[in-house]
Amino acid sequence: YLSIAKHLIYIACRSVFNKCPSNPKIIPVYHHLTHAATAYYFSGFNRTAIIVADGSGETISTSLWIARNGEFEALYSIKTEDLSLGVLYQHITKKIRLGYLEGPGKAMGLAPYGKDNEKICRRFQKFIPITKYLNKGLKEGKIWIEYRNYLYERIVDSLTSDLDLEWNPHGELKQEVADLAWCIQNYVEESMVSLAQFLKDQTGETNLALAGGVALNARANMRIYYSNIFSDIFIFPVANDAGTPIGAAAYVYEHILGGKIRSRRLDHVYFGFEYSEEEIANVVKKGKWSYEYIGEDVNPVIDLVLKGGVVSWYQGRSEIGPRALGHRSIIADPRNKEMWKKVNEIKGREWWRPLAPSLILEDASRYFYKATHHPFMILMFKYKDEDTCRKVPAVCHVDLTARPQTVTGNEDRNWYNLIRAFKDETGEGIILNTSFNLAGEPLVESPYDAIKSFAFGGFDALYIQGWLIRKKGI
Repeated sequence: YLSIAKHLIYIACRSVFNKCPSNPKIIPVYHHLTHAATAYYFSGFNRTAIIVADGSGETISTSLWIARNGEFEALYSIKTEDLSLGVLYQHITKKIRLGYLEGPGKAMGLAPYGKDNEKICRRFQKFIPITKYLNKGLKEGKIWIEYRNYLYERIVDSLTSDLDLEWNPHGELKQEVADLAWCIQNYVEESMVSLAQFLKDQTGETNLALAGGVALNARANMRIYYSNIFSDIFIFPVANDAGTPIGAAAYVYEHILGGKIRSRRLDHVYFGFEYSEEEIANVVKKGKWSYEYIGEDVNPVIDLVLKGGVVSWYQGRSEIGPRALGHRSIIADPRNKEMWKKVNEIKGREWWRPLAPSLILEDASRYFYKATHHPFMILMFKYKDEDTCRKVPAVCHVDLTARPQTVTGNEDRNWYNLIRAFKDETGEGIILNTSFNLAGEPLVESPYDAIKSFAFGGFDALYIQGWLIRKKGI
């Protein structure tokens, strides 16, 4: 494994930096420890309980930790072969034609269209409570991916053998499919709340930090948040395996290299690549579009949004993690319910999938019950009531929830000013914000990516770091 790692490092160094150390030192770190490190080091907590839940890392699918003063103690774990929330959810979503990797996120949006179908939901009850699978500490061992997938495919086949799951995800909803999504989502939510309560009872800690792919399940995070089991919670925004190199680096820096990480809460994720003004200007002018330079004057963008336009928004360093948070975004008027359908059509998404809002922090309590500052869009909140939801129907899901980004001027003044300007015109300090990409594509990265998606997509305009490009007709 170390020789493979060295080879991969060499390839990465050559492709990115065109040079590489001749004999790099490899320091292995347990998969779940890397997740725990991201949850702890970027939470701002000096001490905290930690839940790591994902598909599998080595032989473990779920682990419970406590971290104090930079020291980590593994308390309990669940073996992948016993129960993996992540793998089970993935195989369910694969079964209902939502895909394996993207499926759980889609099913989370489908679940509110379903109901508590006893015929289906009780089949998951044989797995509950999840705490019965907890073993003391982390254990080494081997579990091959082929065996793991075979195991869970058979489990899912058994759970769904008599269900009619044939449907077109882009067509009409099928109640039995939606009910299955409701049941697996509810099972994951109850399992995560059960783990949180168990960890609280065992440790007495007041803080909770979360990481691992399952921690991207914003509805489950909402259930933990509203349960009031812990006084404060933090979810690492790159909770899936994309964040593990960050955790490994942080852990090795402090525990192997003798460094000391400053304890403060992560407040933004704008750590991606940045492109020069010259690069962006060259790309804009090369396209022969109708363009103008407006700098940070967001009013022309707001005018387009108020006219019913869908605007792609590109500025600064890209976000790390799976959420668009104002640097690689698509924006539209949340007051117009038709924007829900229009934006999903442009992106090639299923029509029933919800769209998220970004809102200025000082207005969060106007819209959401028990709102708190959460800038990363991986914690859902409940709207205060139906009347509040009706004000912004394009960003209110059928169960009166949303997965918002709260915004202050400290993280990004221009993004804040955009939402503030929308409020000045409409009275609503909230805007529709979804990721700038088309179906099957990652978020746009470079200025060239942005122009290409803008050209092929049905966007009305593109704001790209001070430049405003318009298509004909708006």
